[in-house]
Amino acid sequence: MDQGAFEKGAGVPDFVLLDQLTEDAMWANIKLRFEKDHIYTYIGDVVVSMNPYKRLDIYSESLMSNYKGCYKYERAPHIFALANDAYRFMTQRMENQCVIISGESGAGKTEATKIIMRYISKVSYSSTEVDRIKDMLLNSNPILEAFGNATTLRNDNSSRFGKYMEISFEGNGAPVGGRITNYLLEKSRVVAVGAGERSFHIFYQLLAGYPAAQLRSELYLENDPTKYKYLARSTNIKVSTINDSDDFKEVQRAMKTLNFSDAQQKQIWRTVAAILHLGNISFNEHQPANDAGTVTTTIANPDVADTVATLLDCDSHSLKRAFTYRSITTGVGRRQSVIEVPLDEAQAYYTRDALAKALYERLFNWIVQHINTALAPHDGRFDDKIAIGLLDIYGFEVFQSNSYEQFCINYCNEKLQQLFIELTLKSEQEEYVREGIEWKGIDYFNNKIICDLIESKKPTGLIALMDETCLIAESTDKTLFDKMNQLFKTHKHFETYEISKNRAIPDGSFKIKHYAGDVVYAIDGFLDKNKDILTSSLKACMQTSNLDMIQSFFPVEADTRKRPETAGTQFRTALNNLIDTLLKCYPHYVRCIKPNDEKRPGRLNEERVRHQIRYLGLVENVRVRRAGFANRQPYERFMQRYKMVCPQTWPRWKGGNDRQGTEVILNHLGVGKEEFKFGKTKVFIRNPKTLFLLEEKREAEMPRLIHIMQSAIRRYVAKQSLAKKKAAMKILQFIRRRRGLAWVSSAVRAYQGCDKDPKLGKNIVCPAAPALLRGAQEVFELYHARWRAGVMVKSLSKEEQAHMRQKVLAYTIFKGKKPINIPRRFDADYLESPQNPNQQAYVRSMQRLFAKYGDQRVEFADYAEKINRSQAVQRRGIVITDQNIYKHDPKSFKVAQAGIPIAICTSVSLSPHNDAWVVVHTNDQSNRDLVMNFGVTGDEKVSEFVTVLCQVFKELTNNDLQINFVDKINYNNTVAKQPSPAIQITFEVNAKVKVPTWKKGTKTSNVIQLPQ
Repeated sequence: MDQGAFEKGAGVPDFVLLDQLTEDAMWANIKLRFEKDHIYTYIGDVVVSMNPYKRLDIYSESLMSNYKGCYKYERAPHIFALANDAYRFMTQRMENQCVIISGESGAGKTEATKIIMRYISKVSYSSTEVDRIKDMLLNSNPILEAFGNATTLRNDNSSRFGKYMEISFEGNGAPVGGRITNYLLEKSRVVAVGAGERSFHIFYQLLAGYPAAQLRSELYLENDPTKYKYLARSTNIKVSTINDSDDFKEVQRAMKTLNFSDAQQKQIWRTVAAILHLGNISFNEHQPANDAGTVTTTIANPDVADTVATLLDCDSHSLKRAFTYRSITTGVGRRQSVIEVPLDEAQAYYTRDALAKALYERLFNWIVQHINTALAPHDGRFDDKIAIGLLDIYGFEVFQSNSYEQFCINYCNEKLQQLFIELTLKSEQEEYVREGIEWKGIDYFNNKIICDLIESKKPTGLIALMDETCLIAESTDKTLFDKMNQLFKTHKHFETYEISKNRAIPDGSFKIKHYAGDVVYAIDGFLDKNKDILTSSLKACMQTSNLDMIQSFFPVEADTRKRPETAGTQFRTALNNLIDTLLKCYPHYVRCIKPNDEKRPGRLNEERVRHQIRYLGLVENVRVRRAGFANRQPYERFMQRYKMVCPQTWPRWKGGNDRQGTEVILNHLGVGKEEFKFGKTKVFIRNPKTLFLLEEKREAEMPRLIHIMQSAIRRYVAKQSLAKKKAAMKILQFIRRRRGLAWVSSAVRAYQGCDKDPKLGKNIVCPAAPALLRGAQEVFELYHARWRAGVMVKSLSKEEQAHMRQKVLAYTIFKGKKPINIPRRFDADYLESPQNPNQQAYVRSMQRLFAKYGDQRVEFADYAEKINRSQAVQRRGIVITDQNIYKHDPKSFKVAQAGIPIAICTSVSLSPHNDAWVVVHTNDQSNRDLVMNFGVTGDEKVSEFVTVLCQVFKELTNNDLQINFVDKINYNNTVAKQPSPAIQITFEVNAKVKVPTWKKGTKTSNVIQLPQ
């Protein structure tokens, strides 16, 4: 165990380690640990928990992480260790687990349940969906506590109902849902609150937390609990440890998380409000004028009854009539009739309270069912999943006045004690005898005799006797009491004054000597509470409600003549079903002890603690644990789990049977002979440390074994994959060969004779190739296209070939960058054309230029618009020779200055739009950049100009001229000794222009307007 668990002066962490096993020694150890705030102590696997009545810093997330994955004895005693065991056992063994939390009211059972839920939520597998389920599971607690818990003399947050919560998991340990089974809500608390206690929390939370204006307008309530008689019967309205307003907000948040709609929440609050108003209805009794008449009752404040009817959305007249009259059905068949009998004042109050109790109980059951619907797994199935169950059920109760509710609660605790005895004391000792293990029996009190007194059918027990008495219409509580005296007068655990003449037992009361102590029950009200009857008139009235929720509380009964089961029988059946469920799970126990009755921190009442030690059977539990064995397993399971820790038994044990293999493993690990015993079918291990040693050795071996298995699996998978691939390759190669040959033959046939075709096979469609030969098809088509192009080019003249090269270059430059007229023929010198009226002047001018500057040929010539230095448009003849670009006057064709050498050009800029503007950039400071528009003759000539310019530039410099396609063009307007800032050309759409048009702007910017 963790050395921190053995703190000096803090006792021993496990009662099994006590030097002397006596009640005195156990009390002394509890006292030492409690004074050091060590509230948890073990008895082997059982956790004994003391309620500290204060907050302790021992539940942080970091501490949860410290316990995660550890064995119980590796850390100091804590409820986290038990929760970790439950979760680990479930995931390792794929076996359902249950945690049974027992103890008196106020011993801390509810808090223990919440702590376990928080731990499981923290350490379990996580994902977005899983976190949503965890959130819903945790948020069910505030709702159930609000509607099912109350402040009692012994506990500020006492569970007044029992619940068994099952959390369902997938095999990977991820929670996927849950469900709650509730038992015996103490509904009498709604109408009768003991002195110093409170009713259910939700009444106070609603009044404190609901918005004040809506509280009055929607629920007709005020936020003063003393104005409602059901609450005002106790002076304990405010509790220092409870903030009702904050708790109500938490309930609302939890309801949202658990999918309670706004409409459903409003109906819940209307029902709760209606119950509070019900308590304020009062009655007046009217005596008849003469003795021959009948006593009648009227409602003293009918307006309150009207408010109740409004909240429940039912008929007000029917409701008020049901409070003061009851319907009796007489006769059968056609002769059947219904008569109304007036109720006296006491009966009217009883009827009112019966409705309040019925509404609250059915509301509570509806809320639990809704939570179960929200928590259900997506597939709605629980049987194929593993689960951890948490049993949080009312503790043993002894009040100054004990009634039917305490009888049922204490019966439940007797059953749980019997289960504990069966699983930890009786069955364990019986197993030792059955397996042939030497064993000296340990005496303990078996409370089966008390359980039989309460629940037995033959011979008749108390519940069966109550049911028999309820069948007789004239029976009263005194009738039941007389029958008890007659039937149980010799039972050593049942006592009345009439039987024993013990004046400590009041008249009309009986005593049951429970395992936890003697309890005296007052017989008054037992029969009515067991019958749990609501008049047919009230049921019929509730069935007329327009609220879906209220209607569902009171379904129409198919056969009203069938007598419903009594409350006692229903509780007995539910309790036995619970025990059956628990017996199918691996159990874990938390035994809660209450240190004092005043709920004061740091105070230990020795007498109270010793009493709980005795009735919980803790000393006997320690004796069995010390004398017995911590673990037992069938030989086959032991071998299957631990055979890898010993070379002789791994991978297969061949030296004998499983018992002999188990002995080999234990001897190999050096486990002492005194630490284990061999039974007929099982091995018994005495000390948990031996089990931890086995688990540690197993876990140490697992990585190596996993590596071996992974290697073997990978090798097998690789071999299988390789064999499949080889087979597949052979098949594919055969298929490809056949398909390939067939396709090649069809392709050859398709292209046969294309050299004799005038169009050289232009219309030939290559046969579609198989998927694996698509590349070959593309190659066929490419080679045919190249062959066809080559034949066509060879047939052209040199001039036509040059023209085609120009077209290819133009296509390469402009494709996808700017729209041009590709089919137009490039005629090069358009100014020498007879259509040019100034043809002769142009020819003479070019002859002079050639003679003067040495140019050899004209590559391109046409009219264009040029932008001068003042940003004005001028018409010019633009000529590209093999050396220069010349600008001619369009009429005289005089050249004012020398041409611009093409070799000094740096780039050409065009827009990506449908226009013919171009800017030629140079690196010569004596020449401005040329800005020109080659669309003035009606045809787009900019593509030919740029193509020819690129060709000449390549011939002169052996480099490619840079071509830019941009929306904004910057150009140089500076010439020698005449500096000018750079000018930017932008392009914009203008619906008024028909052709791209130059618009002069500022000194630094101009616009070319484009048609829409």
